[in-house]
Amino acid sequence: MADAPKDLPGKDLAPQSSPASARTALSREALERILRRAAELQAGAADPLEEMTEEQLIALGGEVGISPQHLRQAIAEERTRPALPDEPGFTDRWIGPRSVSARRVIRGTRDQLLSRLDDWMRREECLQVKRRLADRIVWEPRRDFLGNIRRGLNLGGRSYALSRTHDVAATAVPIDNANTLVQIDADLRPARAARVRGGSAVATTGTVAGASMVGIGLALGLAIPLLPLVAIAAVPVAAGAGIGVKIARGFRDTAERVQLSLEQALDSIEHGAPPRPGVGDVLGLIGRRP
Repeated sequence: MADAPKDLPGKDLAPQSSPASARTALSREALERILRRAAELQAGAADPLEEMTEEQLIALGGEVGISPQHLRQAIAEERTRPALPDEPGFTDRWIGPRSVSARRVIRGTRDQLLSRLDDWMRREECLQVKRRLADRIVWEPRRDFLGNIRRGLNLGGRSYALSRTHDVAATAVPIDNANTLVQIDADLRPARAARVRGGSAVATTGTVAGASMVGIGLALGLAIPLLPLVAIAAVPVAAGAGIGVKIARGFRDTAERVQLSLEQALDSIEHGAPPRPGVGDVLGLIGRRP
């Protein structure tokens, strides 16, 4: 009688899934962790030089049930993500951010929305074009005579908060034939640095005044014990430090006004907000009065 055939080597090594594990439902949190870990493993095993096009990524997302529109928006957001450190530094947390951004998906083509935004920035924020690219426009505040006069008269009732920025950049990335992701970034580094310098100058002045009081008292041999003299000198030091901190932290108000102006700019190109009257409009109304 022939011997029964032996099992092939490795036959029992194939992964088996039990019926119970196949029927076990996964929570949303568990699913996100599994997909994130699988992506990490795939990235570690793949060739570092391997790349994937947008269409390949969209096709891959379709296989796992992700909407192409959501993928295109995620790709657009990744393209417009500013190259800044993820963790804010001490100055960012204490004084305020170095830049602010506003982002929105708006109905319209890239060229249409950038043209509307350019018109708004010139007319309502007193900016001028610094650079113009296919999908990006960079503006800077007008520093000429007419620009200063326009901001000084303020006949339109605007705060011109964007004039406090170093520059303002808008990027438009199409998501589909009808919608475009528009992001506006405002660079506030010079304004923040000026606030920090002003606060530091006031704090330093208070410290110098306090130290001078102690030095003068000791040099003149005043009949004041050292401890009370130091306590008196501490008053200008504490006052200077407090005022300096308040000046520096006042930059947060500037950042909030700039953030609001960016949102208003997006409102204007999305909803067609009517412009406020400018210098020419006011002068025209005055000229038509009887």
